[in-house]
Amino acid sequence: MLTDGQAMRVLLADDHELVRVALRAVLEEAGIDVVGEAAGGVEAIELAESLAPDVLVLDMRMPDMSGVEVCRHLSGTAPDLRIVVLSSFSDDEDVFGALSAGAASYMMKDVAPEALVAAIRGVASGQTVLDGGVAQRVLDGPRHAVETPRGTLSPREHEVLELMAQGLTNREIAARLWISDPTVKTHVSHVLAKLGQPDRTQAIIHAMAKGLVSAPSREG
Repeated sequence: MLTDGQAMRVLLADDHELVRVALRAVLEEAGIDVVGEAAGGVEAIELAESLAPDVLVLDMRMPDMSGVEVCRHLSGTAPDLRIVVLSSFSDDEDVFGALSAGAASYMMKDVAPEALVAAIRGVASGQTVLDGGVAQRVLDGPRHAVETPRGTLSPREHEVLELMAQGLTNREIAARLWISDPTVKTHVSHVLAKLGQPDRTQAIIHAMAKGLVSAPSREG
């Protein structure tokens, strides 16, 4: 996660050069440093691991490797990397596949430039940001979803989960609830365990899909 004053470094991955050129122009106009471009999934992985960017803007469907495969691989080799999927497709397989594999944001390619910039800044600061239509899809849940009752969480754990979904850090949650950082960390661990999720992002996605929390806005 970026700290105040730290420059953001972004890697672009899309098999269409015109898309990469347009994205670079939008991001550089917004003062974001584009450190590299990849034309395929394998190259995206290699550059992500060698350049260590803060955010990867990733196309979902590329000829050599799918976006889901790239997300899954990088979640293991570059766990601090935040991934913004930018796609023309919003079917269940792509959306839930990417989010389950570790993507922190899923945006459509018709998104307004300022909304994309906001999404990138949002995920770099630790938030989960979804395009409006994608957020509704997540709230509806995949057709095979199994409901998770809110009763599995204590009132305090659910309160912590709500603040997690708003993008607050452990320290910010502690200040909001007037509790200690270690106590927040314990609550977060319990939330992850009870929801059966490996990290904060997946817990938030799961909770949104089950209607336990509201979806974050597309502005982050």
